[in-house]
Amino acid sequence: MIAEDIVLGVDIGGSHITAALINIKSGQIVEGSLSRNKVDSQGSVAGILKQWCKVMADSLQFAENDGHIAIAMPGPFDYSRGISQMQGMGKFDSLYGLNVRELILTGLGRLARTVVFVNDASCFLQGELSHGKASIYPNVLGITLGTGFGSAIGVAGVAHDAAFWQYGFMGTTCEELFSSKWLVSRYNNISSDRVENVKELIDNATHSGPLLQLFDEFAYNMGIFLAKIHRELGLDCVVIGGNIAKAWTLFLPQLQDYLKVRSVDLTVLISSKGEHAALIGAACMPHAKT
Repeated sequence: MIAEDIVLGVDIGGSHITAALINIKSGQIVEGSLSRNKVDSQGSVAGILKQWCKVMADSLQFAENDGHIAIAMPGPFDYSRGISQMQGMGKFDSLYGLNVRELILTGLGRLARTVVFVNDASCFLQGELSHGKASIYPNVLGITLGTGFGSAIGVAGVAHDAAFWQYGFMGTTCEELFSSKWLVSRYNNISSDRVENVKELIDNATHSGPLLQLFDEFAYNMGIFLAKIHRELGLDCVVIGGNIAKAWTLFLPQLQDYLKVRSVDLTVLISSKGEHAALIGAACMPHAKT
């Protein structure tokens, strides 16, 4: 393991930050370098940067590296300039309009050499393209299912943001239809039991009629969407990640059946890198060391 092959991958979310040194040749996390902590995303600039830099510094000091940092960041964000554009979204309002790159470089001092930012959905897919099962396919759609709907397109091994969250579909948008909000709302409409979130839904709900109906509808809607996008883009593969993907046994068989009925020749994979995909993908982005 040589320093030039090591990049710090960082995954920033609305309530947490995770960082780890990634060997970009193997796609492996340097053992012991994984660091994670909660973040008060409604805090001050100083407070947020202190929390972020502490986690990144813990990882950077774990093993020899060249100080290159690649960050999977949710949008809206000016990724090339490093300026936050998040406002009124319940997170990081205090960073709006600020050069986050310069703030991180200043906070880390000698530990950091370069900092690049990449859309978080693109990082997820890049992790799968670089070191996952999707690596053998030339034209790949990556989607993350969770609080929102993330999407990216991978062509010839490089991922780019697809922004399908705003895609008009079935009278609404993908963001509304393929998210935890829809699952919780729909389940509460068809069941006598009530749940507050998807984790509670999956962990506590019995495999009863309402739960099976819910995920059957979810798979049906997803099948229609993927068939449509496949016709438009000529996809070879779809790889699915995010917290909802952990419940894949409840919707993947139906989704594959729906695609087969529509004669859609499309491989559907569940993420092989799981929650570490964005970390690995950020570090493995072609421009992660610029």
